[in-house]
Amino acid sequence: MNPAPRSLPPSAEHTAWAMSQRRMFGLVAWVVAFACAGGLWMQAPRFDPLDRVALPVLGLTLLGLHLALALGRLRMRVAINVGYGLATLYLLLALRQQFQVFAPQAHTLSPSTYWFTVLYAVAFLLYPPRLAGVIAGGVYLLTLALCLVHLLGPGAGELRLAASTAQFLLVGVVMIIVQATFGMQRVQLLAAREAAYRDALTGLANRRAAEERLSVLADGSQAFTLVLFDLDHFKAVNDTFGHAVGDQVLRGVARAAQESLPLGGHAARWGGEEFLLILPPLSTRQLRATLDTLRSRLSAGRHGPVTGVTASFGVASARPGEHPDAVLTRADAAMYAAKQRGRDDVHHADPSSTTPGVPGQLAED
Repeated sequence: MNPAPRSLPPSAEHTAWAMSQRRMFGLVAWVVAFACAGGLWMQAPRFDPLDRVALPVLGLTLLGLHLALALGRLRMRVAINVGYGLATLYLLLALRQQFQVFAPQAHTLSPSTYWFTVLYAVAFLLYPPRLAGVIAGGVYLLTLALCLVHLLGPGAGELRLAASTAQFLLVGVVMIIVQATFGMQRVQLLAAREAAYRDALTGLANRRAAEERLSVLADGSQAFTLVLFDLDHFKAVNDTFGHAVGDQVLRGVARAAQESLPLGGHAARWGGEEFLLILPPLSTRQLRATLDTLRSRLSAGRHGPVTGVTASFGVASARPGEHPDAVLTRADAAMYAAKQRGRDDVHHADPSSTTPGVPGQLAED
């Protein structure tokens, strides 16, 4: 019986992206808060009835969301939805206020309507293109409805105001179309990048992605451990059962490798039936547990007519200042040593990490 699969651990890239989102949200929150304070300061002592309530609520809410994110009490998606929703509500109310107070006197719209273009652009930065199109389109329709209600109402016939409103609405449409076009192109570029760094058969990172990850480790002088493993007698599987079954085996092995990763680990298909694990610094016991789990999953796997597979593992931990290429070379040599000792074995390139007299077994702490 296969061990119950667990959710995949977040990658270092995902963690870095989440941190950058939090920093960006914090920056925006402080900018908007200062803008709200500045708007109130310029209106003092005669405050606009809407701004007197809405601006403090908007600024303080964004700062509160930022604090909740920093304390880990709130998910980024919730903060984004609340922040965007409040900003949208404020701008719609401000537009309504313009038509009631400002436009009848100035016969045009105020510069505050410029923020609607920012609102449309931000939607395509925060959400997937299709959802962003729905959100931006919905905001635009509400804006259009507000404009029509007031232009066709008691103020109908004011040409200067109508011309200003028409330009405002036209710019909104153009902005949404431009952002939607760029959004679709961005999706295509991301898909192309994903394809370039993803093994099509197994779904794991490919060799190119693994090499770039190793390059990052080299630049950052980070400690890590490499595990290179090769499936035993895989050619016999292809020769006996065909390549379709062989592909099933490779997909199953990739799934087992991904499910066995510790937090911060990466799995890649190195080539053919070879796989590479890039692991964070682990104690000997943690490393042994990780490999025992993976070998157990491989042994218990069922892939059509093939029941269970074994592999030969080579392990090498980076020494201080050692380049990843050198670590990989040692892991590769250790893997071939495991093969020469009869396969279905684990060999560590560092003799001090193995138990004397027990080939291939990692020592306990």
